Amino acid sequence: MKRLHVIYFSPSGSTEKVVKAVASEFPGMPVETINLLTSASRKKSYTFGHDDIVIFGMMTAGKLFTLSDEIFACLHADGTPFVGIITFGNGYYGIALNEMLSRAKAQGFKAAALGAFVSRHSMDTAIAEGRPDSDDMKKIHEFGKNACAKILGGDYELHTLPVTNWSSWDMGNKVIAYREEHPDEAYALPSSCKAKEITDACIKCGTCVRNCPVDAIDIDAKTFDTEKCIGCWGCINRCPKHAIISTSKEVAEIMRSFGEASTKRLEPEIFI
Repeated sequence: MKRLHVIYFSPSGSTEKVVKAVASEFPGMPVETINLLTSASRKKSYTFGHDDIVIFGMMTAGKLFTLSDEIFACLHADGTPFVGIITFGNGYYGIALNEMLSRAKAQGFKAAALGAFVSRHSMDTAIAEGRPDSDDMKKIHEFGKNACAKILGGDYELHTLPVTNWSSWDMGNKVIAYREEHPDEAYALPSSCKAKEITDACIKCGTCVRNCPVDAIDIDAKTFDTEKCIGCWGCINRCPKHAIISTSKEVAEIMRSFGEASTKRLEPEIFI
């Protein structure tokens, strides 16, 4: 194989960590890293051949996150082997792996391995706190080793297909069922769920601005464009001073309900 391409959309950094751990098990190849978090990076076009390997990761909210149309539109392959990774917050990943498989095939990739891994929840860091932990990392590296051996052995086909991952949370199951019935329908959080505040702890370092995938933050005015905002919570989680907080009562109630239903430790799910 000619080159390994490590591609991710990771607002809070957890997906990036998992993808890079998997990539570390593909030794001896030149590596190109493509961070699709910024709007400028998604305006480019990336083309891959049959002698490339792509390891791709993004977050999920029952289906792939809201920018999936834009993200996959900039990726073009010609029989390129594909390792797909999603991260989810110990509740459910819904139809996200099936959506990733469908989108990857439509762009010319050959999906050889798919994995869903638990990471700390973006909206409530007490949920799945500390994950991926050491046990998770062992499984992540094992997944990478197996995917590498499979691809270098010339096997680019999935022998186990992804399934819909249901939840123990009633509201979550309603979301999953709706998205399973309407797989092509875009979704977005209502503006009321995206209400945030920049507090006096802000030092205007610009970390939030640099890591906002949709350029929705005016740091000088300390305001957010809630129409642009996609609710990824990257600004909240990356702020070094913890100066950005959610002020949405709806999100607080949703996360309270979700947290009560998500106390059982979930494990990674792998399809290879």
